[in-house]
Amino acid sequence: MPPRPLLIRNARVLTPDRVLPRSAVLLAEGRIKAVGPSVSEPVDAETLDAGGRLLSPGLIDIHINGGFGTTFSDADPEAIHGVSVSLLKEGVTSYLATLLSLPFDRTVAAIRSIGEASRKEGGARILGIHLEGPFLNPLRRGAHRKDHVRPPSLSEFKLLMKESRGLLRMMTLAPELPGAAGVIRCGWRRGVLMAAGHSEATAEELERGVDAGISHVTHLFNAMRPFHHREEGIMDAALLDDRLSCELIYDRKHCTRNAMTLALRLKPPGRLILVSDAMFALRARKGLHRVDGDEYEVGTKEVRLAGSGVLAGSAVSLLDTVKLLSEDFRLPAETVLPMASANPARALGLPLGEIRPGRPADLVVFDSNWKAWAVIVGGRRWK
Repeated sequence: MPPRPLLIRNARVLTPDRVLPRSAVLLAEGRIKAVGPSVSEPVDAETLDAGGRLLSPGLIDIHINGGFGTTFSDADPEAIHGVSVSLLKEGVTSYLATLLSLPFDRTVAAIRSIGEASRKEGGARILGIHLEGPFLNPLRRGAHRKDHVRPPSLSEFKLLMKESRGLLRMMTLAPELPGAAGVIRCGWRRGVLMAAGHSEATAEELERGVDAGISHVTHLFNAMRPFHHREEGIMDAALLDDRLSCELIYDRKHCTRNAMTLALRLKPPGRLILVSDAMFALRARKGLHRVDGDEYEVGTKEVRLAGSGVLAGSAVSLLDTVKLLSEDFRLPAETVLPMASANPARALGLPLGEIRPGRPADLVVFDSNWKAWAVIVGGRRWK
C-alpha cells in the first residue's frame, strides 16, 4: 500500500541550484511532486515540520562492502537486509552492495543473496551490485586475497552478468591486464559502470581503457600506481581527465587532506564522488576480528589486515566522510552533499540524488550536527 502524501515544511531545501530557505516539499506516490516556498497541502497529507533543518537528497553509497558486523560476500539475505535497515540511521537511502574478489561459485552465491535481499521491504534501497574484482592486478590487490584475484575472462563476466539478472551495476578491474578491454566493452554496452582500480596502469593504458568504456576510477590514490614525475600513470591521468569520475574515501586514513585538496582543485565538482568503502567493521567493536579465514584489526576509522597492516576498507559511513570533508575544508552542505548523492547517481545513470519534481522521494533531514533527523525512502518516513 503506498504511503499517504507527505508535506515537509519549514525546511532549508537543497535543490540542484541552491538552498531554498523556509521552503516545503510535497511527496506523493513515492515521488517528489512540488518544491518551493509555498506548496499547497493536500487534505489527506501527513505533515513534517523540519524546524529549519536541512532537507537533502538521500545519500548514495556506490562502494560499501558491508557493515554492522556483516560482510556482503558471505551473508544471508536477512543479514544483508539488516545492513539496509541500519544504513538509514546513517542517512544512506540507497547503495551498491560491493563484493570483493571471490571464487566464481561464491560470487554467484553472494549475488543471489543480495538479489533476494533487494526485494525485501524497508531499509535503504539496494540499487545493485558492485563487483570489485576479481580481475585486478595482483601487484595492487590491497586486501584482496591473492588466490581470489585472476586474469580478466569475458566468458566468466558474461556468466556473472547472467546470474545478476540486471543487478550488476558497477565493476572495478585493472584495465592494463590482457583481456580487460573485452570485458570493459561488454560491460559498457550493457550499461554497467566500468571502473579502473587496483591497477598498475600507465596513463596510456588507462586511455585505452577509457576508449573501451571506462568512465570511473575506484578509490582514487589507493591501490594504484603512485604518482611519479617522470612516468605518467593512472593517478595523475585520472585527476586530469574530465571524462572520468573519481571516488574518494575521505576518512583521513585512505585520503589525506593534501590528497583531497588536489582532487578538489583538479577535478570538476560533478566528477568527485564520496564513498565509504565500509567493511563489516562499520559500527562494530574495535579490536581483532576473524572474517572468512582472515584476521582484521579494527580501529576508529580504518580496518587493517592483522600482521601486515594493509588497509582493508574503512570503518566509517558515507555520512562520516561528508561530515569530515565539510569540517576539514569548511565547505557548505551544497558543495559536499552532491558528492554523496547527485554525483554517484549521475555516474550510474539513475534519476536519483536531486530534489526536483518527478524524482524518487528518497530524502534526509539533517540537523546542524550532521545527524539524520528524519529519513524518507520512496515517500515513506522511516523511524
